[in-house]
Amino acid sequence: MENLSTEPIQTQHPLPQNLPIQPVIIPEKPKTNFATIGLVVLACLIVFGFGGFYLGKQLSTAPKQGTDITQSTTLPTPTPESTATTTNPTTQDTSKLPKDWTYKSNNQCGVQFAIPPKADPYYKPYDPNRPPSVTEDLGSGRFWDFPRGGSYPNILSKLYTTKINLDPQQAITMYASEGEASGFISRAVSVSCIKNDQLKIVDNEDMLSTLKGGMEKYNQSTDEKGMQAQTYKIKSSAPATRWGQKVLDLVVTEDTNDVSYTMFVTPKYVYEVRNFGATNDTFVLETSKKIFDNLAF
Repeated sequence: MENLSTEPIQTQHPLPQNLPIQPVIIPEKPKTNFATIGLVVLACLIVFGFGGFYLGKQLSTAPKQGTDITQSTTLPTPTPESTATTTNPTTQDTSKLPKDWTYKSNNQCGVQFAIPPKADPYYKPYDPNRPPSVTEDLGSGRFWDFPRGGSYPNILSKLYTTKINLDPQQAITMYASEGEASGFISRAVSVSCIKNDQLKIVDNEDMLSTLKGGMEKYNQSTDEKGMQAQTYKIKSSAPATRWGQKVLDLVVTEDTNDVSYTMFVTPKYVYEVRNFGATNDTFVLETSKKIFDNLAF
């Protein structure tokens, strides 16, 4: 588009002399009051400057509460009771554990498990070309996971054969693959418990006496026993100190098989602890023993 000129257009014909000349009115530009703006800016600087100085003085003289809180949270705290399945790392000392092991809890039975990482040598990736044997650990894709699966508390259940509405809890780790759901258990460590305010057992000796009576009643029962043994009998009982607790190491004859259990009583819980499974792999057995030995109650 061509620019339009504001100059008068010259023509060959003179303008009539009697036309009135209209003045061109140009609006004035508003005057900027620089003095007022300057006063406003100066007042803001004074207000904010004084406020920042005052706030800085207050912060410099206030006690450093953040440091104290950080230091206090490094102390171990009791694990809250919950029925939710969680895997929260705990504050147990891991310095005595193998590298990269961590303590975990599912908030059941007040116990924490030392769990190895899902890495070599505790984990061997799945090999699709391995021999099709469920008992073989090599190439199975198994690893130690927590919490994992479940196991019926055979011995603990004999303490409440005459009671109802009891609520056993359990924390358990198993050496298994992600998709494994068969009845075969390569290796597992389980802690089952019942709150002692439900059983009201005084000590380990009281527990042992009650257990023998419960087993005798179970053995004589003609009720359907499902996957449990038909008879249970305590073959041996040996007192020991483990996990900072006075415990009883039991060997129980289940039908014709001898099975090891550890039982003990605290004011809060009555416990059944097991280290069990069908594997013959020496390294897997050694790992389960380390998990068992490093339980923290």
